[in-house]
Amino acid sequence: MDDRLERIVKKLSPGQKIAVHPLSTRYGDILTAVAERCETFDLSPVSLDEPFQAEFLNFDGATITVRTDKYPCLKINISDLEDIVPLGTA
Repeated sequence: MDDRLERIVKKLSPGQKIAVHPLSTRYGDILTAVAERCETFDLSPVSLDEPFQAEFLNFDGATITVRTDKYPCLKINISDLEDIVPLGTA
């Protein structure tokens, strides 16, 4: 696990806006990040090909839970992320 990302995430507050930069083969990484939908009956994974903005909801020590305009709840393993950038306070 990336200690730098873990330090960033631990400083976030629920409701805070963040920019999420997933690993992506489109940008030369060996894999593309995949998110798990939560709070829905559709459990199909979501491929994260592009950086996106989200609202931070939670961190359980391994995965962050976020809300985006398109998905009300996504869980992403932070080891699948290149960077997380806080955009402001909650």
